[in-house]
Amino acid sequence: MTLDIRVAKPAEAERLAGLARRTFEAAFGEFNTPENMARYLDAAFTTEQILSELEDADSTFIWAEQTGIPAGYAKLRRGTLRCCITGPKPVELERMYAETERIGEGVGKTLLHTAIKIARAEGYQSLWLGVWEFNERAIEFYHRQGFVDVGEQDFMLGADRQTDIIMQLDMRH
Repeated sequence: MTLDIRVAKPAEAERLAGLARRTFEAAFGEFNTPENMARYLDAAFTTEQILSELEDADSTFIWAEQTGIPAGYAKLRRGTLRCCITGPKPVELERMYAETERIGEGVGKTLLHTAIKIARAEGYQSLWLGVWEFNERAIEFYHRQGFVDVGEQDFMLGADRQTDIIMQLDMRH
């Protein structure tokens, strides 16, 4: 499988918003109420919201597709930090999702390695992220990639306060 990986452009906001909405709902829809899911999706993944994030100099979206069909995406975000992050020169991997039918095909690993490459080129030395405490598949994936648990943070999904595990990766090696 060959993926085309590139940085997404503002003109792709509508496609990216659709992908972000689909992948988030597929990952977490069955574990949350329809009301809370709708509230979150309608706030986080509108075309307008994604466009504003694409135009933000502190954000970089990495787009993965195969023969023009979306496979997944990741988002790096600069300037965010949690008190539990101890790694030098950190940058956040704010989101990373693959289309459901592409999970297990290396999309996530390819997106992660691309994010690391971009971050290193910008002088960052550690990468951090938050992952829902009950998302065992993602937690195991990040552990296999060398991430370690360093703390927790609250995440609001609609009106539901959830807990994310904060993980970090030392990218100096």
